[in-house]
Amino acid sequence: MIDVARVIELPVAPPEAWRILWDVAKLARCVPGCDDVQDVEPPHRYRATVRQRVGPFHVELPLDVVVDSLEDGARLAVKATGRDTVLSSPVKVSMVVALAAGGPGTVLTLQGKADVGGKLAGLGQGVIQRKTRDVLDEFAANLEQLLKARDGGGA
Repeated sequence: MIDVARVIELPVAPPEAWRILWDVAKLARCVPGCDDVQDVEPPHRYRATVRQRVGPFHVELPLDVVVDSLEDGARLAVKATGRDTVLSSPVKVSMVVALAAGGPGTVLTLQGKADVGGKLAGLGQGVIQRKTRDVLDEFAANLEQLLKARDGGGA
């Protein structure tokens, strides 16, 4: 089990941050390697494919994403499951996403767990934990760029 945790400060008010979270296509572009995003049953079910290099492997993960619970404007719980098409390694992620007013904007908190099996798990927890941290760092940077572009360059 890999812990997934990140706090991201957003330079927008909580209602605007909530709207950004629900622009699924734009938000998915912030996730490194994510494409083929499909609305299955909005706002409860989605599909997406994530392509990444993990250690020596190139993985392709078609994911089913389910929004488990929702506190409008403040919190949602998400579960994503899939199996790598190359290595057949199963992946399960559960995440709670919370928004809170903080400073001049919003504090976005990501807290969850990832369970990776098969050959990917054979790489070891250290490799997978580093990859997870790198993906979260890139997600935060991409989200910041999305907000800057939305504001015409100013955040």
